Amino acid sequence: MSSIPNSAMPHAKVHHDDDHKPKPPKPPKAGASDWVEDATDAAKAGLATATDAVKSHPKTAIAVGATVIAGIAAAIAAPALRAKDGAEKKADPKKKSSPHKPEPKKPAKATKPH
Repeated sequence: MSSIPNSAMPHAKVHHDDDHKPKPPKPPKAGASDWVEDATDAAKAGLATATDAVKSHPKTAIAVGATVIAGIAAAIAAPALRAKDGAEKKADPKKKSSPHKPEPKKPAKATKPH
């Protein structure tokens, strides 16, 4: 803990949950539909919940963020790799990309005359 008094640092205040009281509903605006306002309110409530969760569990939030970033990178890289593989197969059909050698063809069976 720091030994600096709070009077020396007025910006360093402790915020409590009591400071975040819900605001009274605003009167509807002309031309704005109710569902837009409901969606906006729900988004704000979800953001507040997420912010509180991040503040209370920062290590978990970092892990979740890293997972989301890895998922985004995979979503971007997978189609690019597939397109690259597809272009290689179309560009040189004689060249095999597989490390295995194809099996030699067996000679056709000789037919006996009747």
